[in-house]
Order: sequence, then C-alpha cells, then structure tokens
Amino acid sequence: MINDHPSVKFTLHFSGNLLEWFIKNKPELIKKVKEMAKRGQIEIIGGGYYEPMFSIIPHRDKIAQMKKLSHFINEEFGLGINGAWLSERVWEPHFPSFLSEVGLKYVIVDDNHFRSSGITQEETLYTYNTEDEGELLRIFAINEPIRYLVPWKPTYMTVDYLRQIADESGDRVALMISDAEKMGVWGSTHQICYVEGCGHKEGDKGKPFMTAFIEQIENNDWIKTITLSEYIEQYPAKDLVYLPAASYDKMEEWVLPTEIRKKFSHILVLTQKYSTWKEASQFLKGGFWRFFLVKYPESNNMHKKMLHVRKKLLLIESKIKKIKDSELISRLKPKVLEAWDEIYKSQCNDCYWHGMFGGVYLQFLRFSVYTHLINAEKIIDGMNGLIVSQNSSYISIEPLDFNGDSKLEVLIESDILNVYVNPSDGGTIFELDYKPKSYNLLNTLTRWPEAYHNDEKLKKGEIKVDHFRRTMMRTRFFRDDVNFSQIDADKYYELGDFINGSFKVTKSDISGKNSLLEMHKEGAIKDLKSDQHFYCDMYKTIEVENNQVKLTVMCTLKDVNQNGQIEQSIIDNIMLAIDVPFFFNGDPNDFQWEHLHLKSSEQENKDLLEPSLYSGSHFKAYDKTYGLTFEIEINHASSEIKIGKFPIITYAFTDEGYKEIYQGINIILMTKFEMDFKINLNLKVY
Repeated sequence: MINDHPSVKFTLHFSGNLLEWFIKNKPELIKKVKEMAKRGQIEIIGGGYYEPMFSIIPHRDKIAQMKKLSHFINEEFGLGINGAWLSERVWEPHFPSFLSEVGLKYVIVDDNHFRSSGITQEETLYTYNTEDEGELLRIFAINEPIRYLVPWKPTYMTVDYLRQIADESGDRVALMISDAEKMGVWGSTHQICYVEGCGHKEGDKGKPFMTAFIEQIENNDWIKTITLSEYIEQYPAKDLVYLPAASYDKMEEWVLPTEIRKKFSHILVLTQKYSTWKEASQFLKGGFWRFFLVKYPESNNMHKKMLHVRKKLLLIESKIKKIKDSELISRLKPKVLEAWDEIYKSQCNDCYWHGMFGGVYLQFLRFSVYTHLINAEKIIDGMNGLIVSQNSSYISIEPLDFNGDSKLEVLIESDILNVYVNPSDGGTIFELDYKPKSYNLLNTLTRWPEAYHNDEKLKKGEIKVDHFRRTMMRTRFFRDDVNFSQIDADKYYELGDFINGSFKVTKSDISGKNSLLEMHKEGAIKDLKSDQHFYCDMYKTIEVENNQVKLTVMCTLKDVNQNGQIEQSIIDNIMLAIDVPFFFNGDPNDFQWEHLHLKSSEQENKDLLEPSLYSGSHFKAYDKTYGLTFEIEINHASSEIKIGKFPIITYAFTDEGYKEIYQGINIILMTKFEMDFKINLNLKVY
C-alpha cells in the first residue's frame, strides 16, 4: 500500500531471519521495497539479526548481530544503516558505546524512558543526545498518545492530536513506529486497517484505516513525513540526556514478581482514578527487564546454557590460534562460523520473557533455543575431535555455578547426553539433552502463579500452580490418603524437607564411558499424628552411560527406639514419590505410550496427555514427529509401585486471550516408604 504513495515517507525495520523469509517467499514485496528505497521514500533501520535482547548477550555478540543485519540490508537494498531498533525497546545506559562502535547515529526508545527521568511529555517531541564513554548517540522517543490512537481510533483524532502539539518552529517530531502485527494481525486489526476501518463512520466515512490515514497525511500539508536520518541532518538535538534502564511501561509491570505486580497494578489504577495521584504516575516505575531471568528459572536456564556453550566455542577459537596445519584450519573455520550462527539464533528475545504475549510460555520457542544450542555443541564436539585427531566420543563431569546463584551445579556431558544436576534444589536434574536429535527432554515449564490468575479459580483448583520447579528426581513424602488429583494439582501436605533441600555431592567419578554422581542429605520427615520429626539419610546417585541414565534413591531411617526399631506405625502411612517429568515437542496427536502391564482392554485409551494411574514397573512414550522414545524401567523389590502421569498445563494470558498451554508430561512414581528404602530407575532415550 505505501508503495502507491511516494510522497509519504516511512521507516521500516526487519529482523534478519524475517527478511530472509520475505526474500524467499515474498519476492514481490521485496521488489516494492527496493523501488521505494531507490526513490528515497523509505529508510531501513538496523538492529540485531536474530532480534536479541542486547542487555543479556555479550558485547562481541551485540556487535556481530548488528553488523550481520546492517551488511545484509546494504547488500540487498543498497542502503546504509544509521539507526537501530531495540527489541521490546529495552534500553540500558551503556548502549551508546556498542551502537556507536558499529557506526550507528541514532536509536528509538519509548517516551516512557524519558518521563521516568523527569522529562515532560511535551519535551519528548524533540530528539536528544546521550553518551557513554564519550560516544554520542541521538535518541528518538516513540509517541505514546499516537500509539494508542493508531489504528484503534478514527484518523481525524490523530490529526487533531498532531495539530495540538505542532508549533511554528516546525522542529517537533511525533514518531509512530510499532510492530507490524498491530497493523493487521492482532485481533480485529486486519478488518480495521484494510477492510472497514474503526467502525466509526464519522471522519473516515467507513474507509479502511490505512487508506484514510495516508489520505490525511497527503491532504494536510502542514504534516511533514520525514525519515529519521533526514531529521537528524536537518535539526540538532534539543539537549543532552541520560536515561535509566527501561522498557515500555507494560513490560516493566510484567517483569515484577507476581505478588509485587499485583500491588503495583493496584497503585496504577489509583493514579487513574484520583486526580491528585495522576501527576505521580510519571514517576511510577516498574521492574528491570533482566529480572525475567529470576522470575522464570526456565528463562535463566536457556540464557546460562547459551553462555556456557559460547564459552566452549571461545575455547575452540583459542585452540585454533595455536594450530599450524593450514589445511586443518581451513576445515575448522567454516564450522566455527556455523556454530556462532547457531548461538546467535538462540538469542532471539521472544523466548525469554512473558507478559501479554506467550514468550517463555510458548514451548516451541524454548525448544528452538535448545535445538540451536545443542546444534552448536555438536559442531564443537566435532571440531574437538578434528583438533585431537580422534573421534568425538567423550564423557565429562564438571562442577559449575551454572545458574549464577553462587551454588554449584554439576554438568555431566557426553557426545550423546547432557545431564545437568542441581544438588541445592533437592538433588534434581534440570536439563536432559539427547544430542543425536538436538532435543532437550526437560524443556518443561513450571506452572508458576501469575498476577492475572483468578484467586477463586486458584482456590477451586481450576488453575493449577506448582510450589517447586518441574525437574526430574524431585522426591516427595506424603500420607497414603492423599489422592492422585491432589498430587496432580500439587495440593497436598509435604512431610519431608528433601523436596527442595540442599544435597551434598559425596562422589563424582568417571570410568571409561561411564560417569557416576552421588549426593547425600540428612533430613527430616514429619509425623502428622504426633507432630514429631524423625530423621533420615537420603542418597541419590546418577549414573550416565551412552543413552541411559540410571537413577537410585536410597533412604535409611536414623530414629530408632531402645530395642533398635522404630515404631512401625510412624511409617505405615507414608508414601515416597519421585517426579520424572519430560517434554515432547511433536504433534500431541502423534504421541504414543505404553507399559508392559497394559491390559488388552485398555489398549484404546492411550492418550499420553490424559491423566492415568496404574501399578507396574515400566513406562514408554514415543514422539512420532521426531522419532524419539523415552523409556523408564523401575526396580523396587519390596512394595508395589504406582505410576501416575498427568500433563503439565499452564494457564497463561496471551495476545489471543487466556490459553491452556501444554508444557510437558509429569510421571510420578509412588510407593510405600520403608525403614531401609531403595529404588532404581533406568531411563533410556533413543
């Protein structure tokens, strides 16, 4: 449409991967963009090639992603790049340094960023300079009033607003730039923009919004459209300014911890309700974007995995510098570039946060992050094999503060499996990668409580939330009168302190292709009748070999009476349970499962996502889309084993409204607790 109105100027932004898709699938669109570029109607601004969140990626990656996109745009359209789009308008004060390093002259943020510095709304109608380490950068503010007018209100309202803020000097700029989804994808916006307008006959006479909007610009000669580069060439900055770390106002609300967010939202309502509070709203500031990595451990997991893998790649680069074999170097260099590109792809910002959009709740986005990172690991494994002139088969155990919380996790890695263990969180496994298929089987998401959850539905159990992260080998103690529905809803009384207690690593060993990790915790189990605690030693072992993970949980009671025995009545009513969650990414309609004890009459009811409970020692599931099988074999000599399964479903608010989103399947193994307890699990992935 804009191609038909050459007098109206526009600024466009494409992420690199989206631009690749357009070039391949929409060549006519690309042809029109080139025509507009040639006649000077448009400017294309840069950014990160894979739309990363610059605040959480290393400096080298910032530069590489910016240069990659700028080069791509220049090659395709012959345009130089002067400005940058910041993903979700997340800004931090050090940004001028790296943006200037890649030759950029300006950046776009929200006027919200300015208001929190004490700058009035009227003052945001100008541009400002900012600097870091002496590097200057011009800043444009996106105009909030226009953002809420377009395309929701008749176009004359936008024109009236522009008339109110215009002055005789002609150097004011009202910037309207927004996601393309807003102009035709979200909700009813396609109808509004291209079919019937806003539904208000007055002013636009029923014309589609975009048609009427461009006509308004063309018919009001006092409205001048201009590219941002043209503006900074013609008009100086109003002043120097320093902005705090910020994003758009909604994002700063979404990032707050759930209970704090509820309070903050209430205060915001009061500022709108009472006139005496309205002025205070300018100084009400929510949270800091990086806190999403704290609010959602699954987001932090992806981020720290990215940093972990890139450190491996940096080590490869340092090894290559010492190689004198030119032929080997020529074989390695393309692989290094390929591995870096996989890491850059994993940095796409949408996967790491959640607000009105799915973000981290969208399981396929998380799966994509892990796929790219495991792809990079496999390339790195192959390069290590080339460097040492042997096959890339290996196994290692590394204690590492992976999560950044000052406590050591243990990373067991091989050419087939990655098994990441958190001793301080109940001795649980939080990542299980099957590298042949670049597949993280623990790409689960916990059913976290959210500020938008209805309290009444939470009480009734219509919305299920978890008390602890859905990781593997979490051990639970509860009375035998707790039913399966209570377990599914995580609404039962926990008797033990092992569930999220801190275990001590007592053994870490490698023998050939086998690795062994042993952990111990002395903890307590509560007797509800007497309100007394009795003490227990728990040992957890994790053994990894080829495509198998062997898990053992052993418990020994320490409290005994004078006769050397504990009162049997204390433990008669106690159940021990072990969580074995996993994630399949394929089409749920093609998920299959079975167990060795399945009766022929039960063969038809085999929906993997349907809750079920049975007695047995075996479980097997198959993701047909990826051709991947996950199998559990259980060895426990004494008591009967109950195997329960239920889907992990989150209740999330998205741009499409409230949605129930599948996040994995939880297998829970339940059996009677005993004075000397031991259970062995053998997990196979193939």
